[in-house]
Amino acid sequence: MSITGILLTVIANPAPMWAGPLSFGFQEGAVAPVEQEVAPLGQGEIGPTEASISVGWVWQLRTDLTDTSGGQYALNRGHAVARVKLALSDELDLLIGGRYQRDDFTFSGMVAPWSTINTTSFAAGLQWQADQQLQIFGGGEARWATESGGSTGDGFEVGGAIGAAYAFSRSLVLGGGLGVRSQLEDSALFYPIVVVEWQITDRLALSTQLTTGWANRTGAELVYEVEDGIDVGLAAVFDYQRFRLNSDAPGAGGVGTTEALPVTLFISFELDKRASVTGFVGATVYGRLKRIDANGTDQWTSDQDPAPVLGIQGTIRF
Repeated sequence: MSITGILLTVIANPAPMWAGPLSFGFQEGAVAPVEQEVAPLGQGEIGPTEASISVGWVWQLRTDLTDTSGGQYALNRGHAVARVKLALSDELDLLIGGRYQRDDFTFSGMVAPWSTINTTSFAAGLQWQADQQLQIFGGGEARWATESGGSTGDGFEVGGAIGAAYAFSRSLVLGGGLGVRSQLEDSALFYPIVVVEWQITDRLALSTQLTTGWANRTGAELVYEVEDGIDVGLAAVFDYQRFRLNSDAPGAGGVGTTEALPVTLFISFELDKRASVTGFVGATVYGRLKRIDANGTDQWTSDQDPAPVLGIQGTIRF
C-alpha cells in the first residue's frame, strides 16, 4: 500500500455508511501541497479514471460469549468490493462503489440467534477540488443486509454524508463533516466526520486505507514503509453491522447487531503497480452481539471474550 495518500478518517459513531473523501480507497491520491504545482487532493497519478477490485476473507476463531447461556461462536467473513473514480472535470470527480459481504456465524452451546448474513451496498459520491488546498465531498449509500432466507427488501437502509478537507501542508490535512443514515427498527442516526491526514516521517504515516478490508472503514492504521512495495503496520478498526433476521430466527423478523474492535498487525506487498496483497493477524479485543425484536425491544445481548483473528485481502487496480 502506498503511504503517499494517507487520509485518517475518524468517525465518532461506530457505523458510518459513507465516511469521507477517500472512503472508496484509491491509494494513489496525492496530498494537496502548499505553494507547489502538483496533483491536488483526490486526483490520482494513474489518470483521470481509476478502478479497483478487492476480495478478502477474515476468520475470527471461536470465543466464549459472556451472557448466562455460556455459548460460543466463530465468524468467517468474505467480501468483494468494486470501485470506480471518473473525472467529470479538472476539479470534479465522481466516485461509484459496490460491496458484497457474507458473514457465516457458527454458534455452539446455545440456541443460535442467527446464521448467515448477506450484505450488499452501493455508493456514489462527488469530490470537488475547490482550490489547491480545499476539497469538498459528499455522497450517499443504499444498503441491504438480511439473514439468509429473509426478504432482501426488509433489510434496506440508506444514508449520506457531506464535508470538507483542507491541506495545511504536504503532511497535514484537517477536515470534517456530517453524516446521516436510517436504521432498521430505530430512528435516523446522525454522526460527525473528522478528517485528519498526517505523514509523520518519510516512511511512517497514519492512514484509514484499511488494508485489512473491514466493512465499515472506521479506524486507523499506523503504516511503516520498509522498502518500495513492502509495508508493515498496526491497525485498529471499529466494525458495526445491523441486519434483518428471517422469519425462522428466534427473533422472527427482528434485527441483529454486531460490534467488534479488532486490533491487528499486518504486512502488505505491492506485487506491481496494479496489484497488492495483505495478510494480517491479531485479536478482537471487544465484541458484542444483540438481538432486537420487530418492535425494537432488546431480546438478548452478550459481550464476548477476546478472540484471535486473521485474514487476507488482494486488490487489483486498473
